[in-house]
Amino acid sequence: MNTKILFSAFLSASFLLTAVPFSSSAAAEHDMDYNNDNYVDIFDLIIARQNSAPENELAHLGSFLLGEEVTVENTGDYSLIWSDEFDGDALDMEKWSYELGNWKLDENGNYVTNGWGNNEQEFYTDHNESVNDGILTIAAKHENYTDAVQGSYEYTSSRLSTQHKFSTCGGRIEVRARCDAGKSLWPAIWMLPEDSVYGGWAASGEIDIMEGWGSTPEKVCGTIHFGDVWPNNTYLTNDFIFENGDSAQNWHTYSVEWDSSEMRWFVDNKLYSTQSEWYSANRTYPAPFDQNFYIILNLAVGGHFDGIDGIYGDPDTFADGEKHFDIDYVRVYDKITDDFKPTEIKSAALGSYFEGSEASLSNMEGCSVFSINNAGTLEYGVMGLIRAQSVHAGETWNISFDVSSTKQRDMIVTVEDPSYNRYLDKKLTISPNQEHYSFDVPFGADMTADIKFQLGNISDSAAIGQHEVTVSNIVWSKK
Repeated sequence: MNTKILFSAFLSASFLLTAVPFSSSAAAEHDMDYNNDNYVDIFDLIIARQNSAPENELAHLGSFLLGEEVTVENTGDYSLIWSDEFDGDALDMEKWSYELGNWKLDENGNYVTNGWGNNEQEFYTDHNESVNDGILTIAAKHENYTDAVQGSYEYTSSRLSTQHKFSTCGGRIEVRARCDAGKSLWPAIWMLPEDSVYGGWAASGEIDIMEGWGSTPEKVCGTIHFGDVWPNNTYLTNDFIFENGDSAQNWHTYSVEWDSSEMRWFVDNKLYSTQSEWYSANRTYPAPFDQNFYIILNLAVGGHFDGIDGIYGDPDTFADGEKHFDIDYVRVYDKITDDFKPTEIKSAALGSYFEGSEASLSNMEGCSVFSINNAGTLEYGVMGLIRAQSVHAGETWNISFDVSSTKQRDMIVTVEDPSYNRYLDKKLTISPNQEHYSFDVPFGADMTADIKFQLGNISDSAAIGQHEVTVSNIVWSKK
């Protein structure tokens, strides 16, 4: 197998080099494998230089790397900024976290839906992965598993992410991997936004570097999800078809190159998809793909992608034992010549909650607009939220915003913990004249806090009929 490695060259250019495997009889090549990974590649040249190898050995190795066996391509000026080579004997918990269970939860740990929103059948655990001989293995198993809260399941697997530990905006993300085949297996290498600044999924985007169908391992796909909050989202995707006899069961390098106006998907450096026509509702291009995204690796079982009837796992797939998704490395490169950075957000996007009312919420550039036909009977029947903000004992935070309403009415602004204890509770009278407000909120303990703009039936607001409320320049910040 050939392994392609992106690196910043020693002199002035950057290249993509194909590592060269050697046979046990090739003594000369074996002598040049300085890092003992059974490949002769640019990293051997780096180690050779660091170890002050004789000039004749350096010349021999450099000549070998640049010989006929090596594919050299100009790829632009990229620099490695983060990687995991899985060289130890356990998962590096400074880089990865486990995402556990089968239920999709909100930021406060409240149930949203099961099956991770995809009808998936597995329960993700913290013991279905292993690291051995430089390879991370995620194992999907057909086994009974019962959780005291989420119930019983017939399959287990693992889902790993770099959320809150590493995220990036743009660059090149590259993963070398392989996966067993079998109906209902769903391997994925993908990315989600570190902060959903444009609203809930998929208004803030999703990047799928590689997804595979266990039933058709001869193809994989690369996809982006974007547009608006579900169900008003959309996506763009393309398939990569392997050459005859090849499949995702063999080792391949999957990558995406991402800049401010284009994304490009590759398999073994073969370009197969280019996308540039994305958007986020009421936002300026290149939103939503102008923010930091974190990396996810997982092997799902069942679900809408490849499950039986779009739901169930296939026990026959596991007739000969557990199934593996193997990852050799994950590498992230920054394009030195590109100043693409996350766009500054001037007003936080609000999530929405409606109960017994007729209303909608639109997040726009710099503001959030509530269209209220009927405020209902509850004070919280129309509500905008900034959810699950981490705060600590002794800290003081500030919520500031501008607000106006097409008809005069009252609004309640609160800051609450998950048990609904209020650390801020303000009733405001709002009118067509925009007013600015700023409130300090001290905290005496570590917690997560929800900021809520309540616009239901407050002081008989239901009687005023159809109206709009605009909350703009929303900033939640630590003092």
